[in-house]
Amino acid sequence: GVFEYKYFTDFDKKNKKETAHKFIATKYNSKEMIEGVPEKGIPALGDPNSTEGFSIWGYNTNLSSDNQPFAKIKTGFLVGQMIEDFPAVGGASPNSVVASDNYIFVSNGNNDCISVIDIRSNAVIKNIFLNPEPRLGKLKGIIPFGLALAPDQKRLYVAEAGINAVAVIDVPKLEVVGHIPTGWFPSKLKVSNDGEKLVVSNAKGFGSGPNGGKNFSLGLEGSYIGSLMKGTVSVIDIPSDSALKTDTKTVIDNNFKFSEKDINKLNIKDLNLKHIVFISKENRTYDEVFGQLKNGNGDPDLARFGNKVKVVNKNRTQTIIDANVMPNHINLANKFAISDNFHCDSDVSADGHRWLVSTYPNEWVETNTAASYGGKRSLVDSSNAPGNLAIYNSAGSIYPEDYNEAGSLWEHLQRNNKSFYNFGFGVEMAGSFSDSTMKYAGEVYTINHPISDALYDNSSRIFPTYNMAIPDQFRVDMFMKEFNEKWTGPGKTMPSLITLQLPNDHGTSERPAAGFPFQQSYMADNDLAVGRTIEFLSRTPYWKNMVIIITEDDPQGGVDHIDAHRSILQVISPYSKKNYVSNVHYSFGSIFKTMWHILGIPYLNQYDAGATDFADFFIKTPDFSPYNALASDLRIFNPALALTPLNEKFDWKALSQSEEMDKTTTMQKRRAEDDKLEGKKIVKKKVIKKK
Repeated sequence: GVFEYKYFTDFDKKNKKETAHKFIATKYNSKEMIEGVPEKGIPALGDPNSTEGFSIWGYNTNLSSDNQPFAKIKTGFLVGQMIEDFPAVGGASPNSVVASDNYIFVSNGNNDCISVIDIRSNAVIKNIFLNPEPRLGKLKGIIPFGLALAPDQKRLYVAEAGINAVAVIDVPKLEVVGHIPTGWFPSKLKVSNDGEKLVVSNAKGFGSGPNGGKNFSLGLEGSYIGSLMKGTVSVIDIPSDSALKTDTKTVIDNNFKFSEKDINKLNIKDLNLKHIVFISKENRTYDEVFGQLKNGNGDPDLARFGNKVKVVNKNRTQTIIDANVMPNHINLANKFAISDNFHCDSDVSADGHRWLVSTYPNEWVETNTAASYGGKRSLVDSSNAPGNLAIYNSAGSIYPEDYNEAGSLWEHLQRNNKSFYNFGFGVEMAGSFSDSTMKYAGEVYTINHPISDALYDNSSRIFPTYNMAIPDQFRVDMFMKEFNEKWTGPGKTMPSLITLQLPNDHGTSERPAAGFPFQQSYMADNDLAVGRTIEFLSRTPYWKNMVIIITEDDPQGGVDHIDAHRSILQVISPYSKKNYVSNVHYSFGSIFKTMWHILGIPYLNQYDAGATDFADFFIKTPDFSPYNALASDLRIFNPALALTPLNEKFDWKALSQSEEMDKTTTMQKRRAEDDKLEGKKIVKKKVIKKK
C-alpha cells in the first residue's frame, strides 16, 4: 500500500453523525494531505514517495540480527516523476518478488515493467518494459503480477494480468524475448523442477458465461456473478524461441486489432458534438430491462423490470399485475439507440466504479475486492494492523493504491484542458456512513482518504452520492438546480463533460412508509429520474451539441441469457440513430474512446485504445426533438411520497423509529449485503422453477 490511513482525530464513534466530516478531507498529494491539518482533525498521510509504502525492504535472515531492514528500495516510477509529457499520478504498485543469484526481480503493477535490483548494491539497475506491441506506444494496462524463475535462472516468467499472457525474459540479457497466451487474468506462476513446464493460475479463468435463460444449467455455485466465475490452472509446455514468436503474435491478436481507417465509416470527430453527459446506474443486466425488445437479442422471460410484468412484495401481501416498471428506459430505447452487445469489464461495484472513471483495476484492487467484498470488511474492523483502513469493501472510489500511472478520467481531462463537473462519482469512500437525513452529499466521512484535486475542485457538495435512502428524484432535483445556477443564462457555458450518478436501480430493502413498497419501486424511481434528466437536458440550448451516455457500474444484480457481464448501454443524442440496437461489441473502454474522439484528446490507456468506439450509433443528420418523460406506475412508485421526507420540516424522529434504512449505517456494507442477497434470491427462484 501507499498510506496508513487513520480516523479523523475529532471523530467520535459514539457520536458519529455530529463528529464525522461533511466532505472528503484533502486533495491527493497536497500539502494538507502530506502534513495533515491538526486543527481540523485531519491526520497526516505523509509523502506518497516515502519508502514506507510501495517499496521493497531487505532483512537479514540471521536470527541474531536486530530485525531492522538493511535496505528500503523504491521500484518503478515515483509519484510526480515525468514519464511522458506529464507526471506520474500513481505509484509503482510493486507486488511480487523473485531472486536469482545476482538479481532481485520486482513486478510493478502500475508501471508495466520489471525492476531489476542488483543484490550487491541494493540498487535498481534496470526497468524491463513488457509492452508486446510498439504501436501502443507508452499506454499502460499490462498489469505485471506473479513472477517465476526457471531452475537454471536463465528465464524469468511474468504474469501479465491485463493482457492474459505471460512475458518471457532472458535473464542474462535482461530483455523480453516473447509472450505466451493464457486464460483470463493470470496471477501467479511456477516453473516445474525440470524447467519444461509452466504452471499458471488464471484468476478469472474462462469468465462467467450466461447466468439465466433456457440454455443455462444451474450449478452448485448458483447464478450470482460473484460466485459464478471460476479460476483455472494452465499447465503449459514452455515454448522454444521459434514457437515463442508465434505465441507472441497470438497474444497481440487476442488483445488488439490494427487496421486501416474505413473512409466510408462515420467519424465521430466530424459530428457537431461538444457536450457529454455520462450517467452511471447500478447493477442491472440487459435482459432484465430490455429483454422484451424485439429488435434486440433479449430473453423476455428474464425481463422482470420491463413492461406489463407482475410485481410482488417480499411478504407476498401485495401483487400488482401488468406493471410498467421502467417505461422511460424502454421508451428511450425506441426513440434513440442502445446496444445488445455491451459487456461490463467489472464483476461487482468495487471494480465497477474504477472502470467508470477510466481506471483499470490493478492487482491490488482485484485481490482486495476478493478479500473484502460482500461484507467481509467487518473481519478487519477491529484490527490494529496499520493497513486495515485501506480495505474498501464495495465503496465506489479509487484510492492512491490503485491510481494508474497516467491517472483517471479526472486527471486526463485536467491536463488536456477540458472542463468537467461531477455529480456523485468517486466520492463514496470506505468507512463512511449514511442515513436518510443526509440528503446533501449522501454520506459523511470518518477516515482521511484523499481524492484527486481535479475531482475535489469540480464535485457538487449538495448532490448525494450512493445512498439508497435518498430517492433518485431528489438527485435529479439537485442536478437541475445546480445546472441552472451554473450554466443557464448569458455568459455561461456547460462543461465538456458532466458525470451524473443515479444509483437507485441497485435496489435494497422494501420501505413502504418512504414510498418504496416493492424492490421494483427503486427501479421505477431510477427510471423516472432518467426520464426527467433527459427531458430537462433536451430542452437546454446545449442539446443540439450533446450526447448522453447511460450505463451501469456492473451487472451483478440480475441474470442474462448471453453473459452475466452483459449490461445496459444507451446513447441519446440528436445525432443518434432512432429505434436502433447496435450489435457491435462494446466495453467500458468504448465509452471513453468515444469521449476522447468527441473531445479531441489522446487515449488514456490500452483499454480505451483497443476498444470499439460508438460510430455505429450515430448518423450525420440530427433530430433536435426534445424528449417527454413518462410518468411512473403509481402503484409501485409514487414520487411525491418518496420526496416527502426530503422536506426540511419532515418529522425525522418519527420515521427513524420505524424505518430500517433511516438508522445510521455503513452504506458500503449494506450495498454488499444487498448484492449477495439479490444473488441468492435469483438462485432460489431459478431452483424452484427448475424443480
